[in-house]
Amino acid sequence: RAHIDGKALGPMSLRIMTPSTSSSYATVASRTRASTTKRTPPPAAFRHRRNASTTMTLATPRREAYYGANDDDETIIDRTPSMYDKLINIFDTRAEKDWIGLLASSAKWAELRAGVFERLKQRAQACDDPDEELRLSKLRRKMIDLDGRVDGYRELFDEVREKDDEMWEGFVASRRASMPVEFFQFLSFKLEALVADEDKEEKEKESMAKDVARLLSLCDAYDQAVKDQELLDQATGTFQELLQVDTLEAMNAKIDELAAEEKLSPALMLTAAKAYMSVKESEYTSTEVKDVMAHLYFKMKDTMGRQQPKEVRILKYVLSIEGPQDQRNALEEAFTPGPELEEADTDLLWCEPSSLLKTIDVVLNAYHSSNGKKSLSGDAAGMMSPEIIERMKVVKQMILAHFSD
Repeated sequence: RAHIDGKALGPMSLRIMTPSTSSSYATVASRTRASTTKRTPPPAAFRHRRNASTTMTLATPRREAYYGANDDDETIIDRTPSMYDKLINIFDTRAEKDWIGLLASSAKWAELRAGVFERLKQRAQACDDPDEELRLSKLRRKMIDLDGRVDGYRELFDEVREKDDEMWEGFVASRRASMPVEFFQFLSFKLEALVADEDKEEKEKESMAKDVARLLSLCDAYDQAVKDQELLDQATGTFQELLQVDTLEAMNAKIDELAAEEKLSPALMLTAAKAYMSVKESEYTSTEVKDVMAHLYFKMKDTMGRQQPKEVRILKYVLSIEGPQDQRNALEEAFTPGPELEEADTDLLWCEPSSLLKTIDVVLNAYHSSNGKKSLSGDAAGMMSPEIIERMKVVKQMILAHFSD
């Protein structure tokens, strides 16, 4: 695939040049310094002509070093019109759907785009054919529009990554309209370029992959929740009722009542997440109101989590443990029959190894059948990231090796 960084454009590679005139500068300078013989100045007419000739001899095309080229390597990128024409030709001959991949995978596009846009403008203005002038102007306008959208996608992804973990759900609920399919295409190409870059650390690659997967799963959960406008309206009304209670104890009781009646829906959770984010980030909301909203959101989240099948809850717990030995110990406890208790911050649960294996297979089958795309919603979708899937496979093999008949 062609790139626009000057590294791999295939047959249209950028010309990488080194200053060939530096030696001639040094030669002229050394000759000038070495000359000690006093010469009689030539007549004025000849003196002017000689200076003009010297100036023409020393003049060279202007070349600028690419961004970051400040080490011992003096390689520079050719910024001549012919180089910009090659870049323009890449976009001109590619389908528009491929353009975002070129921008997302380029590390130097930000340094090149101004020159590309200016060159397109110059070529359009110099055209004698009105149709060609219109075509080049349209090409320039489309490229500028996409460049602006890509900048917005990059800023949006940086913004969500700066949020605390508990704020992501509310952020998606507030900004979902700003995350079209093209946004995730950009992230996909960006992640692909990062993974292919051997100079980047594995930790950075894993971090971005995890964040992209989580964002995608949250958007999927949001889309599932907002399909039914009637459910959204009901969720808004229920949330308003929760805000009308007088004490935190009454609020907790109301949430437990909703859970018992199976009315603690994803739509209600999204409504609470959006409200929590807006209140927490507001400079004009009192601390007391922020604390109440935080209590409401986390109480609802915890209660809804306890509505999940116990196999899902056990699996999530085991996946959160680091180290194979600690995971095996947790599995041994989970497979030991005993009383089941649910306390304020601790749950005592157990299940059969076969039940946990079935749960793992459901998630793995859903992941592989969709080629890694999210087909589950809510917390289940949170287990669909590539990193979690690999850890889940390890847990499955551990169960088969040590706990299966």
